[in-house]
Amino acid sequence: MTTARDELSIDEIKARLSIPEAARLLGMNWQPGKSCASPFRKDRHPSFSVFEDGRRWRDHATGEGGTVIDFIQTALDVPLKEAIAWAREKCGGPVPAAVSAAGFTPKKAAHETKAKPPPKLRAARPGELEALAKLRGFKVETMAEAQRRGLLAFADVWGRVAWLVCDPGGRIAEGRRLDGKPWDAFGAMPARKCHAWGGNKNWPVNLETAAQGAKLALVEGGPDALAALEIIRREGAADVGLIAMLGAANTRLDAAALPFFKGKIVRLFPHADEAGQRAAREWALALREAGAARVDAFDLRGIVRRDGEAGKDLCDVLNIAPECAERVTKFQGRMMP
Repeated sequence: MTTARDELSIDEIKARLSIPEAARLLGMNWQPGKSCASPFRKDRHPSFSVFEDGRRWRDHATGEGGTVIDFIQTALDVPLKEAIAWAREKCGGPVPAAVSAAGFTPKKAAHETKAKPPPKLRAARPGELEALAKLRGFKVETMAEAQRRGLLAFADVWGRVAWLVCDPGGRIAEGRRLDGKPWDAFGAMPARKCHAWGGNKNWPVNLETAAQGAKLALVEGGPDALAALEIIRREGAADVGLIAMLGAANTRLDAAALPFFKGKIVRLFPHADEAGQRAAREWALALREAGAARVDAFDLRGIVRRDGEAGKDLCDVLNIAPECAERVTKFQGRMMP
């Protein structure tokens, strides 16, 4: 017999909530696996395991381990009762007022306590704005504007030229290779499409500037920030401020960012995939609780790119096949709030 949501048992919580899902909801920048680095401490030689279909974990170096409840308790560094309350809330049940008001912040992994300093940022050299525009399907004029706003910079990183989407306030910068290739694997770190510097991925990029207006477009990822800027320019939507969360894994908005959304009209542009939709639900809930006047989302499903492949994000909107643009009416009118 299934109990009511507000009476979920510990066993039901364990059945509903996996360790990878809990890690995502906690805002951890971590990749779980049967052999992976610990999210709780510096771990140069992976000695952490998630197994039994994501239901149990063990740190082979410290001897700690257990179920998703134990994982949450360790991550939040709270008593067991409060870890259970947090898990019950994420499974859909209400959380006691005293726990809800606590505003828990996951404790940082040892290797995250000191953010990586950003590379030396610079303006584009001749030809680099054009190279980025060609790589991503942007207009050079939009890239130049992004650079003027402090949203776009370039750097020389590990012998490669990188373009970086940056928070003008200096909290976070995320860089990709200008040649379009992934960053090489290094040590225990696998190859990846981007690297982040600055550490505060829970802060919406460009929020302080954008929040000076009444309307905000919140997009997912650095490339979509530039794509959104192009769409704003194309639609003449000068009344819309652009902000970006650098990845769907960053579902926990920085508590200090939330007051900026009070009274704002916010439109989300999550990627049309499972991770994007989950993130959008978490963002929308936080923004409504923060007092946003209205929060909605633009549905990016149904894009077919010029190369015939299915699209899922704002960058794909800029590369939409003409026949798709003619057939799908939602891409014909104004997309911005």
